Amino acid sequence: MSRLTEKQRSEIRDSFARTGSIKRTARETGISRNAVRRALRPQRPVAPATCRRASKLDPYKAKIGYLVREKKLSAVRVMEEITELGYQGGYSILKEHVRSVRPRVYRRPTPPIDHPPGQEGQMDWSPHRVVMGGRNQITQTGSIVLCYSRYLYFHHFPDETLDNVMALHKQAFEEVGKVPHTMTYDNMTTVGRHTGPSEVWINPTFQQFADYYGFKIIILRPGAKERHGKVERPFHYIEHNFLAGREFQDMEDLNRQSYLWRLNKANVRIHGTLRQRPVDRLEREMPYLKPLPQDRRDPAYKEVERLIHADFCVAIDTNRYSANPDLVGEYAKVRLYADHLEIWINQQLDCKHTYIQDRYQRQVLPEHEQIYKKMTGQSRLLENAFLRLGQGANAYYEGLKKHRRAAAGYHLQRILTFAERYGSDVVSGALAHAQRYGAYSADAVLRILQGRQPSAKLPFAKIPENVRQWLRTCAVEKQEPDFYDNLVDEDQEQEDP
Repeated sequence: MSRLTEKQRSEIRDSFARTGSIKRTARETGISRNAVRRALRPQRPVAPATCRRASKLDPYKAKIGYLVREKKLSAVRVMEEITELGYQGGYSILKEHVRSVRPRVYRRPTPPIDHPPGQEGQMDWSPHRVVMGGRNQITQTGSIVLCYSRYLYFHHFPDETLDNVMALHKQAFEEVGKVPHTMTYDNMTTVGRHTGPSEVWINPTFQQFADYYGFKIIILRPGAKERHGKVERPFHYIEHNFLAGREFQDMEDLNRQSYLWRLNKANVRIHGTLRQRPVDRLEREMPYLKPLPQDRRDPAYKEVERLIHADFCVAIDTNRYSANPDLVGEYAKVRLYADHLEIWINQQLDCKHTYIQDRYQRQVLPEHEQIYKKMTGQSRLLENAFLRLGQGANAYYEGLKKHRRAAAGYHLQRILTFAERYGSDVVSGALAHAQRYGAYSADAVLRILQGRQPSAKLPFAKIPENVRQWLRTCAVEKQEPDFYDNLVDEDQEQEDP
């Protein structure tokens, strides 16, 4: 079908205007009726090009591309990284963008496997590279997953010995308080392996361990990866949502942070496949699990309430244990176990400490120290900005710290906003005048700036010009404030009879 020229279209319009018939127009012009109809149809206007709306992600797309392609971070970890850089958008738009920039990987479809509640748990190992003590090191992550609830337990070890395998099981069973009916494993010498087409060897020591807890051992045949996917898939989740981008002091710090992350993130998230929280499904699975030997349960604890002091620590038996510095002033529930203590805020675990063996000591966890360093770094930036107000700012700042203590930062921020509104030279003069009278507060500075008008209703009243000029003269005086205080004292002594 050839397109009509503009000349043909003009002839069609002229003929149709004269005859009023598509049939006669087609006969006169020698063009088919359908082509005549198309030529006579009104042309649709071309929509003007629209400008793309700016997205909150735009300033961070280069960073996101680097984190996804080079660092291999998940959307959850990318969200954490760019939020620290100032991103204020939502997670959904970020997740869609991450999908568009992440290289696609072909996945072979696998049939779903049904797991009744309480029936099966799976255990496996995976090596992970972590930054520990400032160096890249390989740790062995042992994981146990309850197949029905997807409840996840994992612990990091230096190697895959039989003792560590049994320690992993014991810790997981003690945390859950129950035992699954069967545990499945890949071929591993510490547990068992296939030695022939229908022959399986089980480690006698581990068999005794399994008999004590009452679970059956199943060694999967080689190549049956889809049968062990419940425990293998979480290793990817652990690597990209917990280990990636984090640094640890030592193995104890690594396992302590793992413990907090499992309780506060991994097992309380909405599972991507089940669309439910693992902890909620675990409650439904509990009646179907087997009890621990001799009905042992988690050790009992004593709970006490403690204030988180200004040094971001709680006091327990002459010693002090750190909490998140952001929680200073809050009351925490401290659970005292036989071998450790836990600090809970609003029914959420904040941290876990081992007991200090000495007395009158202070124990600060590495993650709390990092948070404190960031907070003090911000305080230094605020202090530097304040000291740029002029000569008298340093002395006034020392007075603020002495009289206002922890609230000094609040007054610094308010006074800096006055400088933006009134000018640094005017505020500097107000500081010098306020210091002479020992008035160390943002409200005192504001009253001076407003020309001593306490009844002013607006927070930023207009300064009379004579007051403004007088404050500028205060700002450039060379003498120390004590010099003028001494003069006032001498005048008062002369006036006294």
